[in-house]
Amino acid sequence: MAESHPARDIGRVFVGRQREMAELTAALESALSGHGRIVMLVGEPGIGKTRAAQELASLAEQRGAQVLWGRCYEEGGAPPYWPWVQAMRAYVQQASGDQLAAEMGPGAADIAEIVPEIRDKLPGLETPPALEPEQSRFRLFDSITSFLKNAAQRQPLMLVLDDLHWADRSSLLFLEFLAREIGESRLLLAGAYRDIEVSRSHPLSQTLGALVREQLFHRVQLDGLSQQEVGELVEGGAGIALTVEAADIIYKRTDGNPFFVGEVTRQVTLDNITADQAWANVIPEGIRDAIGRRLNRLSERCNEMLATTSIIGREFTLAQLTSVIQDPSPDPALSEAEGSEQAASVDRLLEVVEEALGTGLIEELPEPGGRYQFTHALIQETLLEEISITRRVRLHARIGEALELLYATDVESHAAELARHFSQAEAVLGTEKLVRYSLLAGEQALAAYAWEEGLGHFQRALAARGVALSGLEPATDSETAELLFGLGRAQVGVFPLYRVREAIATLSRAFNYYADAQDVERALAVVGYPINGIGVGRRTERTKMLERAMTLIAPDSKEEGRLLTEYGFALGFQGGDYDGAQAAFNRALAIARREGDAALEMRTLSQTAQINMNQGRTREAQENSLLALELAPRANDPAAEANAHRIAGNYLLMSGDLEPARYHASAVMAPAKRVGDRFSILNAYMLNIRLAMLVGNWVVAREFSDRGMATSPLDARLLYNQAMLEYQIGDFGQGEVYIERLLEVMQITTPGPNLDTVCLALAVSQAAQITGTGERVDLAKMAAEAVLSSTSTTLVVTLVARTAQAILSVLEGDAAAAAEHYTALEPVAGTMLSNNTDIRVDRVLGMLAQAMGNLDQAIEHFEDAAAFCRKAGYRPELAWSCCDYSDTLLQRNAVGDRAKAMSLLDESLTISSELGMRPLRERVEARLAGLEARATRTPEYPSGLSQREVEVLRLIAAGKTDREIAEELFISFRTVGNHVRNILNKTDTVNRTEAATFAAHQGLT
Repeated sequence: MAESHPARDIGRVFVGRQREMAELTAALESALSGHGRIVMLVGEPGIGKTRAAQELASLAEQRGAQVLWGRCYEEGGAPPYWPWVQAMRAYVQQASGDQLAAEMGPGAADIAEIVPEIRDKLPGLETPPALEPEQSRFRLFDSITSFLKNAAQRQPLMLVLDDLHWADRSSLLFLEFLAREIGESRLLLAGAYRDIEVSRSHPLSQTLGALVREQLFHRVQLDGLSQQEVGELVEGGAGIALTVEAADIIYKRTDGNPFFVGEVTRQVTLDNITADQAWANVIPEGIRDAIGRRLNRLSERCNEMLATTSIIGREFTLAQLTSVIQDPSPDPALSEAEGSEQAASVDRLLEVVEEALGTGLIEELPEPGGRYQFTHALIQETLLEEISITRRVRLHARIGEALELLYATDVESHAAELARHFSQAEAVLGTEKLVRYSLLAGEQALAAYAWEEGLGHFQRALAARGVALSGLEPATDSETAELLFGLGRAQVGVFPLYRVREAIATLSRAFNYYADAQDVERALAVVGYPINGIGVGRRTERTKMLERAMTLIAPDSKEEGRLLTEYGFALGFQGGDYDGAQAAFNRALAIARREGDAALEMRTLSQTAQINMNQGRTREAQENSLLALELAPRANDPAAEANAHRIAGNYLLMSGDLEPARYHASAVMAPAKRVGDRFSILNAYMLNIRLAMLVGNWVVAREFSDRGMATSPLDARLLYNQAMLEYQIGDFGQGEVYIERLLEVMQITTPGPNLDTVCLALAVSQAAQITGTGERVDLAKMAAEAVLSSTSTTLVVTLVARTAQAILSVLEGDAAAAAEHYTALEPVAGTMLSNNTDIRVDRVLGMLAQAMGNLDQAIEHFEDAAAFCRKAGYRPELAWSCCDYSDTLLQRNAVGDRAKAMSLLDESLTISSELGMRPLRERVEARLAGLEARATRTPEYPSGLSQREVEVLRLIAAGKTDREIAEELFISFRTVGNHVRNILNKTDTVNRTEAATFAAHQGLT
């Protein structure tokens, strides 16, 4: 018994899990039938996630599917997308060139960037074109997805991704991308992760949040085996028939964890299973004690090898061991036989490896080249804990230097692995190699669009050199400049929009070094790196870089044209310098048209339209966006095309042209997805959100908002719209959550007159108007004032800030402030606020005029607002306009005002009820109830006339026709006829003249 390895056999036995396997089998069957699925096996270490995945993989292979495995690497140093690379590499090795060409299509070159083996099967592949960072990553993701779907069409495919809690961020982002695309494919993706490792801040947590929203996702929780199943496991794997008492002890000590069960079972034999139960106390001291007992039975040479190997990582190769481990006990008889010494050393190392294999501590992987791994991560962790920090540092140094020699002809491919070891060995070896390999690894990560990993590499290298990661201090040498350029690019890819300025500052540090050194090529590479999402504010480092870059190149060249386009955008969007922006755009257009450069012309027109819109020049914005779209077929610039559709759509929404706006809202999605960066996609979502909010389609608005939140959870525009949606339907608690997030964004954003500030101000003011409360009013005033006091903000942002303050002045009854805001907003009467808000300026002017006591002027504005919204079909804004309009009519109380107010309230009630606008509905119902109660307290009219009949009679006496009465009272022509007949009957008159005389005698006129 002692010479067999029962725990290793236990690992091959599969018991229980009927419920879990039923769920997994159902997912497999669904995938085989053409409905792709994602399942996640979840549980603690050793619970059997990998074993369950193996069982499912066996079933899949029996059903004709091909199974590919990818394992995540704990220690760091693996290339980006490592589990995906492993799976695809295995596929590529067994596929023919023709098969790969057919299944990968034009995406083969993109995939080959992370799986170089493809080029061996498909020689002659071109290098992918240089694109914007997020567009490049989108292209890679789309290429891999198309390949996997095509491969699964030929033969069903099962991908197993093990240990996802160690996955790099890039791998997780691709998993999220793939999840949205495999619904109609024969692809099953099975992942496994430790739930105890995944906190709220863990990268996998965000991915799981995205996957949960997909209907094809299913989570399978693995818990401990039952006591009976523990007995079956031991008996089936170790051949030991446990007594009830022994099974109970093992079950209680292990909680049914199969790996722990195996470890305990190793400690016992048939002789001592019942007689000597000291083994039962192993688990209370921890599973590491059980592993330690196994290690103690190994030779010193084997323990030394395993300790060193634990530093290399969970996975390792024989080549790595050979280069790292010096023979701990060389044979003196062979010391002079130089030709055979190396072979003998390898043989002795293999003996040690075989010893470890025999205990089940490590296992050989089914891959060529002598590759092994620890059978469980806890084994590696136990070994690591036993190594002192000092020895660990020295081992990292030894391993790093040995691997550097091993990889001498291809160190670039192993840069991340080497960087990890030299980072851990910094105290012994210094920083030179750490910086060198971190720079290489960072560039490789950026080339694979793995900005999260690249960020870590560049930060580590700069920290090692003592270079500050923030500030504006220029680089002092070329290596630091390269590191800063890499860091800035990674920040552009990783940072949310409100942190873009930090990335620009980093890039400027590299740019200024290259400009000082007259390295024009590198300087232009830095300043030309595409950056989206620049906020409004003072002239920033971006503007300064562009100004200096234009001094380095020939005037009127294409290069200057491209810089001028970016410069105009920076001037107009950052500094609010509209005239300077237009001058730059005009020069760029002249160059583009002279050179026949359609792409430059389209990009310039699109950027011009954006600045037009920001300065309230909406008609010019529309004209330039349409001119840009005419160039789309020749320019092939999806970013400019998406931007032009967005601007055209927003202009049409502001003009009330709903159907043409729908076209652009639909058309913007395709080029935005081709661009692939979150800024373009988010802007496309925003146009669709705005359209849905204007017509009151909360379901569609929420759908696009959810997609946007997954892309950019702290975008102020998204948070504003989501807050307004919640307040409109009456979910004040959730609306408050989004306002809290807006406050968080404003607090962490660079101060200034930016979009984050005005979104918070407007959200607070509108929430206060809807709820009738005054929470955070002071905060909204402060935020709005920060914008209005600036001299560099754009007109649109200023108008939004002014509107926020205007609403607050109405709520507070401040007539003086209302008059000030009225004067500021009156010039833009007849428009809708842009910037993804849905307020008609006329309604705001009506509210201000009412607060000022100018009721006639207020009624004119409300009438304009209601008429526009009726024609456009903007029902939520119409409902609010009708309610505000009715309040003013009731306050004025002229002839016919009450009747018209009631009609407006009826209209508002109908809309708010149909759209589920609970706060407005309740407000209107309260007003109607008050009017009815007031009506019951009025004196009875002569001859039993009703209030409405008296209103009709007064108009008859005034000489109005039935049609004029209908228009005056907002009732139908037929209803007027009914009222007239009732009046004649009740007053015993025969015609309208006698009825008018009756009214005069009774004092009703």
